[in-house]
Amino acid sequence: MKKEWFATSELVGVGGLPKSRQGLNKRAREDGWEKRRRKGVQGRGVEYSINSLPETVRKSLLLEIEPSAYSARQPAALAVWMQIYQQLSEKERDELIAYILRVGVSTTLSQLGITPSDGDVVSSMDIG
Repeated sequence: MKKEWFATSELVGVGGLPKSRQGLNKRAREDGWEKRRRKGVQGRGVEYSINSLPETVRKSLLLEIEPSAYSARQPAALAVWMQIYQQLSEKERDELIAYILRVGVSTTLSQLGITPSDGDVVSSMDIG
């Protein structure tokens, strides 16, 4: 289950946000973040919806909340790729392989937004 609401104390300093509660609350007011009163808390405690937070903050929070789920999904990437590949027609498979051979593995990965670290991917060779 994905957590949707975050208290001020959970957001302070995350993803470039202000490092004080006052600064964070000011930023929330200026940017118009969606908020609600915290349940079971006395005073003026509020929490903010993850959907109204800046993109960088959302990404940081998702990595903090689900680090084990994130790393657990990585090995499954190969299995997912194999399932997708097997569902392609023979013509689609041939076209995909030809494309990867033509532009190279590194270029294909960068077009997908994946930055391979040194040694992870063999450099593409000039074919033909």
